[in-house]
Amino acid sequence: MKKFLIYIAAAVLLISGAVIKGQDKFTVSALKALGAPNNPRVQVTWDRFYDYGELTSMLKKLNAAYPELTSLESIGKTYEGRDIWCITITNGKTGAASDKPAYYIDGAIHANEIQGVEVALYTAWYLLESYAQNPFVKNLLDTKTFYIVPVENIDSREAFLHTPQSLRTGKVPRDDDGDGLIDEDAAEDLNGDGFITQMRIRVKGGRWKADPEDPRIMVRCAPDEEGEFELLGEEGIDNDGDGLINEDGPGSYDPNRNWGWLWRPDYIQGGADRYPFSLPETKAVADFLKKHTNILGAESYHNSGGMILIGPNQNEEDIIYPRDIQLLDFIGQKGTEMIPYYRYINTWKGLYPIYGDENNFQYADLGILPFVNELWTPRICSAGRHPRTKRGKSRTSSIRSSCSTKPFSTGKSSIIHSTAELK
Repeated sequence: MKKFLIYIAAAVLLISGAVIKGQDKFTVSALKALGAPNNPRVQVTWDRFYDYGELTSMLKKLNAAYPELTSLESIGKTYEGRDIWCITITNGKTGAASDKPAYYIDGAIHANEIQGVEVALYTAWYLLESYAQNPFVKNLLDTKTFYIVPVENIDSREAFLHTPQSLRTGKVPRDDDGDGLIDEDAAEDLNGDGFITQMRIRVKGGRWKADPEDPRIMVRCAPDEEGEFELLGEEGIDNDGDGLINEDGPGSYDPNRNWGWLWRPDYIQGGADRYPFSLPETKAVADFLKKHTNILGAESYHNSGGMILIGPNQNEEDIIYPRDIQLLDFIGQKGTEMIPYYRYINTWKGLYPIYGDENNFQYADLGILPFVNELWTPRICSAGRHPRTKRGKSRTSSIRSSCSTKPFSTGKSSIIHSTAELK
């Protein structure tokens, strides 16, 4: 099992690293350099984000082009009725998919962390298009199985791609403010620019200042530093007349706090929702994982920050066996060597504790060894390190907390949009 997980994890890390480093545009020559053929059966341009209809079409084309290596199924329905697709990849002539050790991959359980979908899709495409010419990939698919669910949180990702909304949550209605109404007071694009940004107001002695490199971005002031701005939250108005703004938008739960292992109610773990697997998407994926007992390892794609996160051991109550942590540490450290500027981190010790997340459920309930890959890291500065603030924090945290809630656009280069300033 150790050798299997090392091989599979190495392959997945190489593929994800290729997408990250080449995310601006793939050309024919670049594809060849990565080992993929110049004349793939399924032509895909990897310079944009694909919505639900397009990714469905892509998966069906891969299935039709490689019937001997793939099967495509819907493992459940989202709240709004969309299929949750899973493509199974293995050589059926060398044995049934369920009889081989398997690796599971998914993306975008948080809807506005959209890059994971393309990385998962690229993994499927790369494996299939490389099978005939790459001995390593051929051996993988002859002897192993890949189960790939490109997107979990489909409904809200569609909203991200086609509306100004930038939702981390799903679309199951919830009465967040207890007034008997549902999703009646969401953030809005007040200035009609196609984005919902955060509002700021100039205040002498405020806690924020404009970033010297990009004044559209807000940066926290040092404790002894006088700032010039305060943040007022996202664009929006008081739609229900209760004196509050944007307090009851879509969903408002966290799909990655809704899983069964060490689930805690909302007053302990924010976003947990009503009970474990109360959401159709998390239940569908959990049921699939439970039925496929041949899955030994897993990778979930999130963003951002350039981190390889250990899946289990997310809080002080959690457990992890010594030999498992040795293997996870070995793979995680190898990943940091393979993908430049990525860090291997234990979520609880390096970021914050989590209860009821997908990867802890995979490990503790199902015996799967999982990783989380936080994609997208800032380009390095001339010194060869991540840009950092004076306080030593990565500027990624500043960008995520204070710029537009929708920093990426489909079909175009990534853009960080300015906050809307109130005079």
